[in-house]
Amino acid sequence: SDMHPFIHPLSAAVDPAWESKSDWEIYKGIAKKFSEVCVGHLGKETDVVTLPIQHDSAAELAQPLDVKDWKKGECDLIPGKTAPHIMTVERDYPATYERFTSIGPLMEKIGNGGKGIAWNTQSEMDLLRKLNYTKADGPAKGQPMLNTAIDAAEMILTLAPETNGQVAVKAWAALSEFTGRDHTHLATNKEEEKIRFRDIQAQPRKIISSPTWSGLEDEHVSYNAGYTNVHELIPWRTLSGRQQLYQDHQWMRDFGESLLVYRPPIDTRSVKAVMGRKSNGNPEKALNFLTPHQKWGIHSTYSDNLLMLTLSRGGPIVWMSETDAKDLGIEDNDWIEVFNSNGALTARAVVSQRVPTGMTMMYHAQERIVNLPGSEITQQRGGIHNSVTRITPKPTHMIGGYAQLAYGFNYYGTVGSNRDEFVVVRKMKNINWLDGEGNDQVQESVK
Repeated sequence: SDMHPFIHPLSAAVDPAWESKSDWEIYKGIAKKFSEVCVGHLGKETDVVTLPIQHDSAAELAQPLDVKDWKKGECDLIPGKTAPHIMTVERDYPATYERFTSIGPLMEKIGNGGKGIAWNTQSEMDLLRKLNYTKADGPAKGQPMLNTAIDAAEMILTLAPETNGQVAVKAWAALSEFTGRDHTHLATNKEEEKIRFRDIQAQPRKIISSPTWSGLEDEHVSYNAGYTNVHELIPWRTLSGRQQLYQDHQWMRDFGESLLVYRPPIDTRSVKAVMGRKSNGNPEKALNFLTPHQKWGIHSTYSDNLLMLTLSRGGPIVWMSETDAKDLGIEDNDWIEVFNSNGALTARAVVSQRVPTGMTMMYHAQERIVNLPGSEITQQRGGIHNSVTRITPKPTHMIGGYAQLAYGFNYYGTVGSNRDEFVVVRKMKNINWLDGEGNDQVQESVK
């Protein structure tokens, strides 16, 4: 991606112990048992489903001038224009297992693609039939098999332009049809390269330049998002084809966000009701609470392994400013409690001059499984960063059918924003480990 130009596997260091299984084997087992027990209850069923008005499709200009609501009688209900697309999908429930463990026929019928372009995948599917073998019989007869997690990884690596040079050339050729310029030269020198699972197990590999992303993989250019837009004259996927600072959609104007604006933290009313209600004798202060992505890891790299614990005080931590810490009688590495009407958490304080006064932050993915005492507020094991936050949807994320302001999976849509909150912070008095082993202690009060 534009944030990580390497491909590497998260492979198992050891096989799952005793009766435990890998995620792939767990879901494969569920699919197999479900396919058996649904017989006589569920067969081939047809569901009516809705599909969003998506970016990089003809429907992305479905509502170009203003927004009318068919539910209020302002316009007719027109699927794909004033409402989501309405489609039918056939579900062959007894064939769930066979479908889970094979690649379906649509990859050959309509090809692969992304972000508005598509290309033929017949040769890649033929290769996967040789690598993974094929189903001998049943609903998926003749299709490449996906019996193991490695089979699934080989499928991804074979079909993706970032890991298959032949596919990359086809992808750039597909984009060339839109721009009128030849872009295939960006991948022709890697056309014969095919990264396999065993390759990335031995060593992470740099990906191949792909139109799915806007950077360039090159020995002479540092990876930089937007590079191909500038140097290959590829339009940005916006209403104007350029980078846009001004948004003229009616909702953006109504919210006063046509241009970049500063929005101060709002009063979420989650502090006043709990401030001083259960005092432990130490001073309390309301601070803005942020939960940024963690240092030295992300998503699947949790904070409970030895290396991460060593780098981060051996457990959960909350950063705060020197000024706020002084006001609250908190010293670096003290146990503190952070709470509001949503919940509570406990952590050690990291007092830093790099944190602005009035703000505190807790890096995410700090699970409550290591070195975590109980909360004085809840009398339960202290929580995590999401314990004191709540989901707040942003209305302008609900805009659709307007060029770049249109839904795209993992790209644009209504998200549960829970990264801006207010909390009460105070030094803990009683450190209760809730283990009944007599290791509890009283933390020295503020002098």
